[in-house]
Amino acid sequence: MTDADPFAVQTMTYAGEEIAFSDPHVSDAQRAAAGRETVAERMRALLPANRRRAAAAYAAGGLPDGQEIQRVWQPRKAAELRERLGESRYVLWASGDVLHVLWRGEADQVLLSGGVQLPMWPVEGAQGLWEASLRVRRLDEAVISVMMTGLGAADPMFGRPVTEPVTDWLTWHGPRAPAMSEVEGPLAGEVRKHVLESAALRGPRTVSVYLPPAGSFTGSLPGCALADGEAVGDFARVLEAAIASGAAPPVLLVGLHTAGDPADRSDLRAQEYLPRYKPRRFAAHLAFVTGEVIPWAVSSFPVTGEPWISAGFSNGAAWAIGAAQRRPDVFGGVAGFSAGVVPKRVAGTSRGVRHYLAAGTLEEGFRQSTREWATRLRRAGVPCSHREWAGGHDPFWWRRTLPEALAWLLASGSRRPLGADGALGVPGALGTLGVPGPPG
Repeated sequence: MTDADPFAVQTMTYAGEEIAFSDPHVSDAQRAAAGRETVAERMRALLPANRRRAAAAYAAGGLPDGQEIQRVWQPRKAAELRERLGESRYVLWASGDVLHVLWRGEADQVLLSGGVQLPMWPVEGAQGLWEASLRVRRLDEAVISVMMTGLGAADPMFGRPVTEPVTDWLTWHGPRAPAMSEVEGPLAGEVRKHVLESAALRGPRTVSVYLPPAGSFTGSLPGCALADGEAVGDFARVLEAAIASGAAPPVLLVGLHTAGDPADRSDLRAQEYLPRYKPRRFAAHLAFVTGEVIPWAVSSFPVTGEPWISAGFSNGAAWAIGAAQRRPDVFGGVAGFSAGVVPKRVAGTSRGVRHYLAAGTLEEGFRQSTREWATRLRRAGVPCSHREWAGGHDPFWWRRTLPEALAWLLASGSRRPLGADGALGVPGALGTLGVPGPPG
């Protein structure tokens, strides 16, 4: 599928099933109006064979070696499923190592996203019931956020919907999964938004700053620049709890808000975060951070001007890694989670930059890319810790992991997150479709 033919529908294989996909900015209604096959039509055509494979996988039990997640299926009576739903629109439960999701609503397609990213299937003989059953390795240790979105024919996957898609959230928390401590109620520290006029970006840009409670530090704080800075408020609740318990040091968190409208096909976020996608735009954004945001923060808050930490998740992790590769004089540490696009080689000048990398067992492509970057760093002698969690491409894990990353990056006892005392950690207990690729 290319921009030359945005209506084309293709098929990929993931977790034991064939999945139809196309340009996410084009709706099925637009495809139908052009006389083209729709994604929903392709999915319906694929469904019988998908069910046969999933039924065989259910009967076989277990997972193939090296596979972390697999679609399974067995026929179920609609009346039993409605009884399980009760008055709710959705429900999530587990049977052994199989996670089940059930959703009720009228839609042309229902998509799972968050910690698992797969289409739901219509229940046979039950109008408006949708299901998904997934066998997951280490399900008892996993935390998996599940978002269910019902799309009408006129709604593109990305961009502005014509109707208002129904979106519901649920979270699976396995009995052996780690907890996450976060502040309940008002923060003792503060989160504030600021708008900076940027010469590098030729316009205004918002940043959000988390300043820890005054009594939690003396002198200057270390600084951390976080991509996708709209999420600073959520990260702050977990970070502040970690600071209060002594699990993480006090840090000034500066969130860099993303650019552009999700409906804009040019995807300014990807242009600014992926170094090789639009190099000039990436360089302009990096100049904004290093030449404008950090000097402003140093003059406005009790934060050190010594090397900062760059941090991010998904494409934001690609930014964090790329920024430190190009400006190791500014960034002495990297906290990168679920990185989908990583450099082919380690820059010679960046070999003193400490890295804390982590990804989920269920985000196949992001897991592989993060692991590959950790391997390249180890071979280059770069101090690095690498962890894996039982889950997917999931905000729960990103928020939970940031305090651990900051503690490790700053553990040398210096305000400078530099040093050669790090070693590549083996994947630990820190479990959907994570296919890194262009702009996303």
